[in-house]
Amino acid sequence: MPDKKCGMTHLNLKAALIILLAFFIPQVLFCGNEISSDVQKLIEKAFTKKTPEAVIAFISAEAEKSVRPAEKRQVLIILADYEERFDFFKEAVNHYLIAAENAPPAEKKTLLLKAAGAAVLADDMNKASELCNDLLLLVQNPMTEEDAKIILYSEWLKLKFYEEGSKEFSSAILSMKKHVTDSAFKEFHPALLLTLWWIENDKRAENTLLKKFPNSIEAGIVRGEAVLSPKTFWYLMPRSFAFTETEEESEPLIGSIELQSAGSTQLNPQSAAFQVGFFKTEDYAKALLAELLKKGFKASIKEDRRVSGLFYSVFVFADGNGDVLLRLKQAGYEPVPVFR
Repeated sequence: MPDKKCGMTHLNLKAALIILLAFFIPQVLFCGNEISSDVQKLIEKAFTKKTPEAVIAFISAEAEKSVRPAEKRQVLIILADYEERFDFFKEAVNHYLIAAENAPPAEKKTLLLKAAGAAVLADDMNKASELCNDLLLLVQNPMTEEDAKIILYSEWLKLKFYEEGSKEFSSAILSMKKHVTDSAFKEFHPALLLTLWWIENDKRAENTLLKKFPNSIEAGIVRGEAVLSPKTFWYLMPRSFAFTETEEESEPLIGSIELQSAGSTQLNPQSAAFQVGFFKTEDYAKALLAELLKKGFKASIKEDRRVSGLFYSVFVFADGNGDVLLRLKQAGYEPVPVFR
C-alpha cells in the first residue's frame, strides 16, 4: 500500500498526473497539524489488516467509539481519505460530511470540498452539484486560494454535467478563458490551459502553456511526455469525449490480450478492466505496458481517436483472483474501473 504522507502520493508511473482534483481538492488535512498519539496508534493498528475492506471496517468501528470531537474528526478524515484511495467514493462522501458537521468554519469548507470531490469520483453529479452550490455561498471577497478552487470546481462540473454546445457548457468555457488571465487564479493557470486545450483543441492555450509553463506536468501531457491519470479527466471530461466501447467506434487493441466476453467470465463487469494510463505518444504507452507486463499484470493498449488526435489508453485486465485493483494500488498506480 502506498505510504500516506503530507502532499502528493508517490506513483510508480513516469510523471504520473493527478490534475484537476489534486488542484482543487486539498491533500491530507493534517499537514502542519499534530495528530494525537491515540489516533496514530489506531491508524497503525488499522494498517496491519490484510485488506482495504478490513482496514475500513476497523477504522469505522473505532470512529464510533471516539469521545473527543476533534479526535473523531481526525479519524473520520483519515478514513475518508483512505476510502478515496481505494475507490470507496460513496463511503468517503458520507464520512467527509460527518466530519464537517462540527468542524470549525474554515475546516468545514475544506471538508465539504473534499466531499464534493469524492461525489464526482462516485459519479454522483447531483450530490457534487448540491455541495458545490453550498460552497459557492461561502466564497469570500477578496478570494482565498480555496475560494478559487471552489469556483473552478463549479466550472469543471459544468463541463461534465451539461452537453457540449449548451449555454451552460459555453459559459463555463468562457469563464475559464477569463480565469486564465486573472491573477486570483494564477495557481491554476496550467490546469485551465490544459482544460481548454483538451476540450477545444485550443492552439492558443496550448502555445501559452508550453511557453509560460514548459516544465509543468500539464505541458508534459500536451507534448505526450506525461501520463494523464484517468481518475481526473475521466469524470470531468465532456460526455462527447468520454470513453465508450462499441463495435463501430473501437480501434483494435495493440497486443494479444483482450477483454473476455460477458458469457465467458463470472467477474463483476465493474472490475473486468482498469484504465491506468492515457497518452498522446504511443511510445510512452508502450513503455507503461512493458512495465505492467513485467510486474505480472495482464495489460494492453487501446487506440482512442478523438477530435484533437489519436491517443493511447493502457488497460489492465482482471485475472480471476479478484485482487487486481489492490495489486495495482500497492504498486502505486491510480486505476479506474472500466464500465462495460
